[in-house]
Amino acid sequence: MFPRKEYFPFLCTQIEIQMKKYTIFLLFTLLLFSSYAQEYAKYWVQFTDKNNTPFSVDRPKEFLSQRAIQLRQKYQIPIDETDIPVNVIYIQQVLDIDSTMRLCTKSKWLNGITVYCERDGVLDSILKLPFVSFVERTVTMSEPETRPDTPFVFEREQRNEWVWQHTYHSDWTQNHDFDYGLAGQQIRINNGHWLHRMGYHGETMRMMVMDAGFSNVDTLFVFRDLQQDQRLLGARNLVQPEVSPFVKHTHGTSVLSCIAAYVPGKMVGTAPMVEVYLCKTEDARSENKVEEDNWVAGLELADSLGCQVLNSSLGYTKFDDSTQVRTFDDLNGHVSRASQAATMAAAKGMIVCNSAGNEGSQKWRYLGAPADARDILTVGAVDGKGKIASFSSHGPASDGRVKPDVCAVGSGCYVASPSGFIHLSFGTSFSSPIMSGMVACLWQAFPDKSNFEIMDAVRRSSNQYNAPDSLYGYGIPDMLKAYNLLLQPDREDLQVHFDSFVAENNLLTIEMAMPSFNGNPCPIEFQLIKRGNNKTWSQKVVLQNAQQWCTIKIPSLSKKDKYGIYDLEIRVAGHEPLHYVVAQ
Repeated sequence: MFPRKEYFPFLCTQIEIQMKKYTIFLLFTLLLFSSYAQEYAKYWVQFTDKNNTPFSVDRPKEFLSQRAIQLRQKYQIPIDETDIPVNVIYIQQVLDIDSTMRLCTKSKWLNGITVYCERDGVLDSILKLPFVSFVERTVTMSEPETRPDTPFVFEREQRNEWVWQHTYHSDWTQNHDFDYGLAGQQIRINNGHWLHRMGYHGETMRMMVMDAGFSNVDTLFVFRDLQQDQRLLGARNLVQPEVSPFVKHTHGTSVLSCIAAYVPGKMVGTAPMVEVYLCKTEDARSENKVEEDNWVAGLELADSLGCQVLNSSLGYTKFDDSTQVRTFDDLNGHVSRASQAATMAAAKGMIVCNSAGNEGSQKWRYLGAPADARDILTVGAVDGKGKIASFSSHGPASDGRVKPDVCAVGSGCYVASPSGFIHLSFGTSFSSPIMSGMVACLWQAFPDKSNFEIMDAVRRSSNQYNAPDSLYGYGIPDMLKAYNLLLQPDREDLQVHFDSFVAENNLLTIEMAMPSFNGNPCPIEFQLIKRGNNKTWSQKVVLQNAQQWCTIKIPSLSKKDKYGIYDLEIRVAGHEPLHYVVAQ
């Protein structure tokens, strides 16, 4: 309680004087503090050009690996200005704006960088630089970001040379087949096991998996062969570079198991012998646009390392910052920087498989970014019987393109946990890696085909390719059919349609059509050569009409044979032979 002035006039006057002084001091302090206010945030900074860069497209070894250069040459993909790194002088001038400013990630394709700073108002300072075209705050943080003393680098990335050989278990060497254990149905529904039976398990193929973390991948038994064969080539953390991606967050561990797990009798992934890079781009602490920029940086890293297939079980539809709003109209492949980069990755020769999302039963219900990107495989989820999962996000893209592209099992699929336990799980997060592994094996079978040819075959092999919708997209791919589409391109002179490339009750049903048919009976010879022992069978039919169904009988399997794979040659007088692979 304050004293009354009429009783203590002198005392009250002194108190008033001191309070005024204190108020002035407080105002001055607040003013001074406000001029140096702190705001922990990250920013996307986009540059206008790459002028005066020390790099040149004539010296690609300075910014691309030898493998990446060889892939570009193989597929006749030019190295252009988008491959040139971001101007280092521009980067330094941005960093010089404030002592707390530091570089996080770079994007040569989009010509920009992500920086971290602790000073309020720095956005305007960056935008004043003459070579900056756009600046955006991508995350506001509640506490300062720790400056890494020593960035985490996975040991194998530091080795110059190494030699690996595959460690096949007895189930493969004796039976020429995998015992998939609990994971059997999630590969058989797409006929992916036939790729394995033909000898394509991912050898020589290089993938990157981008996710939120890969807890215990470096020690788990399900990845023992991945480690022993030295096919886990490297791991990066683009969110917190000093932290190992093997110690935090479990999602990526389960995702990777769908591809690379190899424990016969329990779980075998869809590309169990593939080479893998891992990259943490997702920040589980929040949901903000900076994660899309991390995603872009990870994708460009994959390209520079010569990765051919990339799996991303990530998607972005809404952010913690309420001012960053994404609408359905934005899902056109052009708005999100991640979607832009995904489309560019296709132009650089890569195949990106991205989960459609799990919003199908939510108010939003649509897919997110970068699932809306052009020229990628967006993967929805079905159950083991081929029924669409209620949670699988809906298409189409806002510009009308078919999305999702294809579907794989994601409802009731089996994955490995960081403790090594194989368990049932749900999500397009798992249908995407299941598909990406099969895509890698398919591309292994046809290494001279381009990424666009591989993706086209996968779509065309799907069960509703001729009538796509917003739930399944083109449907559930058949990898044996995709293999045959690549093996034997469509012909105008002879048109062949198989009900299935897998014989039922030792019978194959084929529709033959010959537009040039003149009414005279035309003999057709079908020759089967069994792989493994080269036994040959021939069957002749006579084409009586321009379009006719034919039935081919395949010999019964012997008691010791688990399955049979046959090279089928179709011969018609006056025409080049047709070649397919069929199975029983």
